[in-house]
Amino acid sequence: MSAKARPTYSAIAKAAGVSEATVSRVLNNDERVNPERTAAVMKAVEELGYRRHRAATALASGRTGLIAVVIDDDLSVFSDPFWGTVTSGISRVLMENHLQTVLMVTSVNSVDGPVAHYLEGREVDGAIFFQLHKDALVRKLAKQGLPIVITGSPHTDTDLYFVDTDNFGGGYAATKHLMSRGCKKVAIITGDIETTAGHQRLDGYNQVYREFGRVPNKSLIRQGDYSYESGQVQMEHLLAEHPDVDAVFACNDLMALGAIAAIEAAGKSVPDDVAVIGFDDSVSSRTSRPQLSTIRQDITALGEAAAELMIAQLNGEPVESRIMPVELVLRESA
Repeated sequence: MSAKARPTYSAIAKAAGVSEATVSRVLNNDERVNPERTAAVMKAVEELGYRRHRAATALASGRTGLIAVVIDDDLSVFSDPFWGTVTSGISRVLMENHLQTVLMVTSVNSVDGPVAHYLEGREVDGAIFFQLHKDALVRKLAKQGLPIVITGSPHTDTDLYFVDTDNFGGGYAATKHLMSRGCKKVAIITGDIETTAGHQRLDGYNQVYREFGRVPNKSLIRQGDYSYESGQVQMEHLLAEHPDVDAVFACNDLMALGAIAAIEAAGKSVPDDVAVIGFDDSVSSRTSRPQLSTIRQDITALGEAAAELMIAQLNGEPVESRIMPVELVLRESA
């Protein structure tokens, strides 16, 4: 056999001292095979460097071994490290379970577009969707029997499986800390409030205002898009309209860092003049100057949990949606 030749079932069977039929049964996870024969086959597989042929395995099992990770292109995928970290967590768990990731960055609002056609064609065994603006497509695919996981809570009560962060709790904790330290005029720079995450973080902010017996001025609520630039621009607007604003909760770290840049450009200091809290606890929050106070969510674990929910569905195991906890991390900015 040449160095480049792919070991055949015949070669494996000869090395293991079993029939080719036994090799096939072992490689297709037939648990009825004698454990000693299974061990002999797996030893031969390792020694010969056999690797499964994905197409052949798909034909035999009815599975492709592929999971789509679908990211809405309205999200700042390539500027925000959050999405890359979540995807890394997903991919690691899938690979450990012999599954590969098919990354799709595209609009997912259409129920009749290229993404819909691809997924309806059963080119993959399941699909993990990132934060959704609309859920018509995932509902359609779920009705057709495709296993679905959403990272982010669905917009309505549903039997779709999802994994999410405690966004309300994070918004609440950040705003509560700012109010409790004596800040009188706390603003918020939200993300996309058409997503559940953006809306829930704003709800947490509003809840603290209610508990303090106050109503936030609507002009203290500014909508960003999770980018550094939007945090900077919205903070500039806040300072222009409210020169006495003394705190801001930005709904991710990138926007918080943009806000700090705008505050310092205006000749003010952080946190003496304006306290700032972000959301994510990204690497940049620890390396910025001043170091950023933030809401910590375990971003890698979020992706891992999404992959685990997908694997459980594929294996026919019990599945429950998950809400991951958050933690307020205080550093120099607040």
